[in-house]
Amino acid sequence: MKTVEPPVSPQRPPEYPLRRRLLGIMLIIGGLGWLLFELVSRGSIAGFDLQLARENSAQTLPVQRFAVSRVEVTGVNDQVTLSATDGEEVILRGERRGFGWAANAAAAAAAQITIEVEQRGDTLFVHVRRQPQIMWYFGRDPYASLELSLPRDVTFNVELVSGDVTLRQIEASGTITTVSGDVVADRTSGQLTVNTTGGDIELRDHRGGLKVVTIGGDTDVNGQFTDLDIQAIDGDVTLQGSFNTAVIGTVSGRVAVEATEASRLTISTTSGDVRFTGQPAAERQEIETIAGNVELVLREPLDTQMTFTTVSGRINIPSELSALSANSRSFTATFGQGRTVLKTNTTSGDITLRLYK
Repeated sequence: MKTVEPPVSPQRPPEYPLRRRLLGIMLIIGGLGWLLFELVSRGSIAGFDLQLARENSAQTLPVQRFAVSRVEVTGVNDQVTLSATDGEEVILRGERRGFGWAANAAAAAAAQITIEVEQRGDTLFVHVRRQPQIMWYFGRDPYASLELSLPRDVTFNVELVSGDVTLRQIEASGTITTVSGDVVADRTSGQLTVNTTGGDIELRDHRGGLKVVTIGGDTDVNGQFTDLDIQAIDGDVTLQGSFNTAVIGTVSGRVAVEATEASRLTISTTSGDVRFTGQPAAERQEIETIAGNVELVLREPLDTQMTFTTVSGRINIPSELSALSANSRSFTATFGQGRTVLKTNTTSGDITLRLYK
């Protein structure tokens, strides 16, 4: 019987394992060197501040003035503030900020930022540009901090990615668009449009019109509004103050409205609860939800035609009104002369009515 010997593996050259070890050592040294450079020059890894980059550099830019009627600002990871001025010119102030272990490293990081300013006709363009970085460049990025003082009625458009916008006492109309950035406004007036993705919106004491489209961010506004339109996906909406006409729509977001005075109000939600407090809108108020509960806390005296309907939810009304309820799925009543209309419809959500003087 013939014996078959197993195949013999080819002999690797003696230097092959050595080359593999050398390659591994070189990769380890390279990785450690890169890590050391990041810690020394930036002080953070993957967005986590390790408290090593204790130096920062703020390079202030010369103040510039422009006679324009519109301002356009674009940037990434930058901070923009719009404030008011009594003068007739737009005033631009700014600084470049960098971070590092040593002062020279922070200054070098700040130098990566270029603020391009150009006036074309009646429009001022401000664009923040930074040197391109490789995809795995971790750490705290340098950024530009800009403040533009706007005369009354100068229009504006601000577009930022991972940057915040602050508005202070301006009397101007414009549009703000952010991705992963917040918008905060205080004592502003004019027609304001805000579009955000992953950023919160907070307006305090705004006077004028407001249009909001937001995804994944909360909206909290108060003031005296003319026309108000808020559309939110996966974000809560809180509204306080007076308004002429308001339309609010949410998907997976709660709505809370506290109205001191209103003409028309429409609220629609998919799976968010609704709470309304105050006097019903003077002309018409409609609330509709699919899987959200509705709570109405109304101030007496009322002058309202009230209609509640639900498919599979419950209707809860004060005990003194129980005689007016025909069944647990609908409720109709007229208070006073019924000059206003209040309609509330739900699919699977409950409707609760509370009265107070």
